[in-house]
Amino acid sequence: MADPRFLTGFVLVALVTMAVLVTLLAAGVSRPGSRRAGLIAGGLPLALLPPVLATAYIAAKLGGLFAAESGVAVDACASLWLLQRVAWGAFAVSCALGFVLGLLRRGDTADDVPCSVRRGLVLVLLPCLGLLVASTLTHRLGKAMRVTAAVLSSDRSDPAGRARTDAVLEAEGLATRSVGSIAALARFIARSTTLGTFGGVTAAVILLGLALPGFILAWRVRFGTSFLALASAVWLLAAAGGSLVSFGVLLPLRVP
Repeated sequence: MADPRFLTGFVLVALVTMAVLVTLLAAGVSRPGSRRAGLIAGGLPLALLPPVLATAYIAAKLGGLFAAESGVAVDACASLWLLQRVAWGAFAVSCALGFVLGLLRRGDTADDVPCSVRRGLVLVLLPCLGLLVASTLTHRLGKAMRVTAAVLSSDRSDPAGRARTDAVLEAEGLATRSVGSIAALARFIARSTTLGTFGGVTAAVILLGLALPGFILAWRVRFGTSFLALASAVWLLAAAGGSLVSFGVLLPLRVP
């Protein structure tokens, strides 16, 4: 039976993803073909909403895992991380849609102003900033999840299991045998939980703040083939990165 925490988070991710896809499709179809490459400025930050909201949700549930039994808690930890992978998979799907919409060049208009180099740089910088924010949060959450899974699955009576747990903690820069190591571990998890919860919500607001000026700046602008190639490359690279996280190639949980 699926973990109810995963199901609740999955519904959240699915609803946000559907809203993003509908927005991308509506914005893309309503624009003439020469403007659609600019969809990346507002569309990609919106596509990042599922991963950052999943981060906030998972971080909020992380502390409660320590009250459950060891085996149940480890399974719940893996289930919650699966939710993060699903969210990045949803991001990759949104990027694929944005890439296709950007390539549809029919329906040009003659009254649009051409995109300047300065405006083009801003329109590319906005989604790149969004990617930096979302990937940083996910990376931090991945470290917290690995430490949490290691602690929850540790068996101090088993030398091999103790060695695996210590290796995970040392890889994250946490002492395992020194005085105050338990307090340091608690602080690390508490900070990660707080950062993930409030950082994820804050990142969602930031992404919306990036998307709105992106749509405004690109609304009445005609984009040439150079910007189209650059925007297409960003869409494809973002989709590839999201797919790698979704399939567990990047940031695997590594439960001991």
